[in-house]
Amino acid sequence: SSVSMNNPYCHVAYGWLTQLRGLGSYVIPKIDAQVSAVFQSKPGPAIVANWAVPTTVVAQTLGRPLAGSAPNVTVNLIEPGTLYGNRVNQLDLRLAKNVRFGGKRTMLSVDLYNALNTGAILTYNATYAPPTATTASVFQQPQTVATPLMVRFTAEFSF
Repeated sequence: SSVSMNNPYCHVAYGWLTQLRGLGSYVIPKIDAQVSAVFQSKPGPAIVANWAVPTTVVAQTLGRPLAGSAPNVTVNLIEPGTLYGNRVNQLDLRLAKNVRFGGKRTMLSVDLYNALNTGAILTYNATYAPPTATTASVFQQPQTVATPLMVRFTAEFSF
């Protein structure tokens, strides 16, 4: 990519971003039940600060207005790959029990999604605007968070 005022980062190296994912299940033979879990841990979202610099501010630096009478130019104030939000950790669990009667089988289960009920932030507001006397900055306000604890009950009949 080319280097310009709104893209001053010619070489971007994100480095190592570690992720951990695992799953496991175990059948408890004596009670004919199953316990399973899925865990994932991944880096938080990249933090960027996109500032729509007005032509009046740019003109002070350039000594002229923007080309084409553009009202502003968007500049990322944070070098890509340098700032991230908190890690996103999630645990999902499943408990299932087989119930047998008259040669037929029913599996009753309960699933817990986001069992730890983490409120991990998945996306941030990336728009930067300098705060003024009348407005506060909305930069880095959470836009989406992880789905809260969800419980699902299921029954599967085999005959």
